Amino acid sequence: MATLGFFGFFKPFVQKMAKVKEWFHKSKANQITEKRMMDINWVLGIESPYYHSTKFTIEQQSVTINGYQTTYNHSWPVKYSIVKINKLGTSITYFDSVVFYGDYSEKEFKHTFHIPSGSDYQLEVFNYYKYQSTGKVKVVRQDT
Repeated sequence: MATLGFFGFFKPFVQKMAKVKEWFHKSKANQITEKRMMDINWVLGIESPYYHSTKFTIEQQSVTINGYQTTYNHSWPVKYSIVKINKLGTSITYFDSVVFYGDYSEKEFKHTFHIPSGSDYQLEVFNYYKYQSTGKVKVVRQDT
């Protein structure tokens, strides 16, 4: 029967700590990627024509959106804007906007907004009170 010795007792503990350390580093890499990219799935209609993303920070004076959209009438517009909403939600400041018409279900649309660096920006999606629009957008911020 083999004995572990005094330090052999710590081997399982050290192995588990190495796994925890590896998981932590992977988690940290995922957090950095998540800070740079944000996936948004949205559905808009007559009763809810606006969608606002969570707040994000822009560090390199630009942010790029790319994605897909489908509209009920294949020529209806969908507007994407970079905005700041005050804390009470009573005032919206628009920084830049772009409008895409119709379906982008087979090919991806892409647009880069050039705006001042700062925090508390949000992506606003607006379908002009049309019947039904759906989409998926990826917001990509530049790395520092």
